[in-house]
Amino acid sequence: MLARHSRNMADIASILVIVAIIAQISFIHEVEAATIGRNSTVPPTNVITGNKIGNAFKVQAGRGDNTVVQDQFFPKKIEIKVGQSVTWYNPTLVAEPHTVTFILDNKSTTEVIVPFSVPNSTKFMPLVHSFNSQPMLASSNNGTSTVIGLNGRVFNPVSIDAKDNVKFMNANAHYNMTGSEKYVNSGWLLPKGQEQSFPGSASIFTVTFEKAGIYNYVCIIHPWMKGTITVK
Repeated sequence: MLARHSRNMADIASILVIVAIIAQISFIHEVEAATIGRNSTVPPTNVITGNKIGNAFKVQAGRGDNTVVQDQFFPKKIEIKVGQSVTWYNPTLVAEPHTVTFILDNKSTTEVIVPFSVPNSTKFMPLVHSFNSQPMLASSNNGTSTVIGLNGRVFNPVSIDAKDNVKFMNANAHYNMTGSEKYVNSGWLLPKGQEQSFPGSASIFTVTFEKAGIYNYVCIIHPWMKGTITVK
């Protein structure tokens, strides 16, 4: 009995060790996923002045390969002159989207996924034939359903001016920033050649700055990704 009890205790100890190892590995992966790009080993990027390629300054929206991605803008800060342009592009080897989003009015902040109200009679048909597709319905009452959907003002290139006029642009847009806007968004940027991963997405976004000032921007998908354009 004593020998059997010892074996059982040894087996339990072994199982606990295995569980602890699996938990530790899972924890490490979760930390890496949550912090990748935030605590990158890449040294801090200094302010770039005069690093002009072609007709525009170039900024990378993310970096990475099939193993590791870096969710940052490279460089994070640029100084330019009035009338000059900045072009953002996504050089990542995998189809991880980013946005370049100027939220110039705090009331214009938004989210990637938002709820929408539709009549209960609305029928949703998947464009890609699959028996395993269904829209996300959060609730249903008073003849309407709450559908969780992708926000078109994040996915598409769009601007909102000082009078709340909303203007959608084509993919790979070139926008002239007057400085009076409330919101300017690039839409989802994918590496060139991988746009089909999210049909309708873009690969570049260019802004010409027409007014001096400091313009902060963010990737809405990865909100720790932040950058600044100083226009003199």
